[in-house]
Parts: sequence; structure tokens; C-alpha cells
Amino acid sequence: MTGANWNEVGKALLRNARVTNFEQIIKEPLKESITSLLASDGLPLSESPDTILLLIFTHIDLLGYLYKGKNSSSNSVEFMREYLGGIDPRYKKVGGLLYNALRHGYVHLVTPKRMQLKNGMILDFSFGSAIAGKRQDHLKVTKREEIERVGKLEICRLFVNLSQLCEDLLSAMDKYAEDVRHNQALSDIFWKAFETRREPKKAKEEDLLTSKKIKYIQQSDFDFVREQISRL
Repeated sequence: MTGANWNEVGKALLRNARVTNFEQIIKEPLKESITSLLASDGLPLSESPDTILLLIFTHIDLLGYLYKGKNSSSNSVEFMREYLGGIDPRYKKVGGLLYNALRHGYVHLVTPKRMQLKNGMILDFSFGSAIAGKRQDHLKVTKREEIERVGKLEICRLFVNLSQLCEDLLSAMDKYAEDVRHNQALSDIFWKAFETRREPKKAKEEDLLTSKKIKYIQQSDFDFVREQISRL
């Protein structure tokens, strides 16, 4: 075997090792958490949608970062359209709306966003986790005769089947892992992002304490840490 061939073998082994890290550190823990939450002895459905959706969309943020090498909402949505869209084409069409309403809704408003459509109707969301018919019902709007009227508001709901969404995300992660396994450029982007995601930010104590934007950090926060360091 020539030196060039050995070089290609080495690169392939390295890509495989990177995929193994991805699966062991990111995918498998997510799968275990999701399985537990959706199990009959897990959280009741009335309590679990918030937990499951936060878990899903924080991982989509991570996946967008690993996929493109930069943390941004656009990269997260690009991952959704590309990889979840490869599982179900509807994500290609509605991925941006789902991300904004559910990810931004939960992170910034602690609830899914409601949106007013051009026709005056309010778009809201409903959630379930039934196994039977989950693909058919997933991402479908409530039937016209079931649309609610609250005062002068006419509300339609986009149904999200949590079981299907979780299954699709895990399948999308498998597709992404296979691309990392066979695409050197994508593998290199993934590994650089994977390795640098926990690097300390260049923030100084004095800057944080005097920042006009970050008003919640107090001197006691740093004193708490220094006090414990002094006991070491």
C-alpha cells in the first residue's frame, strides 16, 4: 500500500473516531433522556412538553454549531432544513418557523410564541406523543371545524407530535454522523467546533462588573469563587 493510501486510511480512521465521540457524548445521552421523558413512567405528558422541547432545541443549537462551526440561529435552522428535512421534507418548509416559535419562544418568553397570520388568525401550537398515526398527524394544522374562537380571536394550532419530532431528530443526527464519517471537510469543521466549544470566553472580572448590559453579576459572585480557592 502506498503512502498516499495509508494517509487516506488514517483520515478515515480519524473520521470514524470523531463520529464515535459524537455518538457517545452527544447522541446517546440525548436518546436516553428523551426515552425516559416519553416513557409511561416518566413525566406526565401535561408536564413534559416544555422539558422535551427545550432539550430538543438546545441540541439543535449545538448541532447547528457543530455543522457550520459557528453558533447562530441561521445555522441551527440550516441544520433542521438539511438533516431533519432529509427525514421529512416538511421540515425544509417550516423549520424556520418551528425554531423561532419554539426555541426562541421557550428561551425568551418561557412559552411557545403565538403568531398573527396575514388573514388575522392566530397561529398557536398543540403537543402530544401518541405512537399511532404519529407521522400523519405531526405538523398538521387543526381542522377548520376545530378552530377555536376566543373573544374576537380565531386560533388555529399546529400539532407537534413529540415522539415523532424526537425520532426525526435522532435520525437526522445519524445522517449527519454519516456525513462526518465520509466528508473530510465536514469532519474538520465538526472537530474544530467540538474541541473549542468549551474554551473560556475572553471576559474579565472587572469588565463584567462594570458592564452596562450585564447588570446581574455582583462582586459577591467572584468573591464566592475566590473564597473557596483560598481554602485549597
